[in-house]
Amino acid sequence: MAYPSLSIGSLRLSDPVLAAPIAGFTDLVFRALVRDFGGCGLIYTEMVSAGGWIDGRIEPRRLRGVPQEPKPLGVQLWDREERPLEEAARRLVDMGVSVIDLNFGCPKRRIMGKHAAGAQLLRDPATVGRLVAATARGAGSTPVTAKMRLGPTIHTRTATAVARAAEDSGAQAITVHGRTADQSYGVECFRPGIAEVVDAVSVPVIANGDVACPKSALRTLRDTGAAGVMVARAALHKPWVFAQISAALRGDPVPATPSLAEQRLLLLRHHADLVAREGDPHGTVLMRKFAGRYLAGVPGARSFRERVSRAADTAEFREIVDRYFPHDTTSAAA
Repeated sequence: MAYPSLSIGSLRLSDPVLAAPIAGFTDLVFRALVRDFGGCGLIYTEMVSAGGWIDGRIEPRRLRGVPQEPKPLGVQLWDREERPLEEAARRLVDMGVSVIDLNFGCPKRRIMGKHAAGAQLLRDPATVGRLVAATARGAGSTPVTAKMRLGPTIHTRTATAVARAAEDSGAQAITVHGRTADQSYGVECFRPGIAEVVDAVSVPVIANGDVACPKSALRTLRDTGAAGVMVARAALHKPWVFAQISAALRGDPVPATPSLAEQRLLLLRHHADLVAREGDPHGTVLMRKFAGRYLAGVPGARSFRERVSRAADTAEFREIVDRYFPHDTTSAAA
């Protein structure tokens, strides 16, 4: 069956396949790569601290280029106070963003513990509702969404109550990661928990967790009844996966995985774009974490990761790439 397009409030997406906000990775350069492959209905910036931005404590580097960037584009905020979220939402509207997402799912100790935010707020649906309402006031007609996990712990699954509070307070879509905060990423995504949220609210629910290929996306939609899927970590080593999933959802032929020769060109373009934006050697240093995810499943990948993680500048980076990605390689990567 072909799956319909996804609407979030007044925003109609071309594909019901979204790219998750991933701290340290979904920067301006990476987002451009994803867009060029196509198939991604909506992509997000890295998570932004609303309070840090509004109070001037944090330079909002993650928002650089957002006003000029192609749309649709979402920005994800986190905080546990209403004032900075409302003001941050106003500023984002002025920047022309398409969606403002609130993070209620981050399992990092710094966010949950020191700041009592992220997935810690899953213990308090009423506060979630107040934060969504404040953001919606600042956002006006721009859609506000919420991203969450199933609960703070495996013994405290609060996702349905939190989702209802978010919807009642103005959230126009909910993204659910099918694990609790204490499970991090170490267990299989629990799709029945996402299905419970789908049944609990009337706004679109986007399923997140273990969506890595067309087969897993189709299974997730079938098992949860969600309106769309969100791809996270899998996109970091195969940004073409959105085009593949979207084709499968339409019932079209799935595009082939790029050959290693094509992936080599992508890797070099990714590095060149980062260096053009950040200079060298800083751009090369930033590229290390991305480059280590290329060559996934290919013989020699471990050695490549070890070498490229120490690349000091463009010359050394190119030497490593030339060694592990021969120019005449044509076989497809896994």
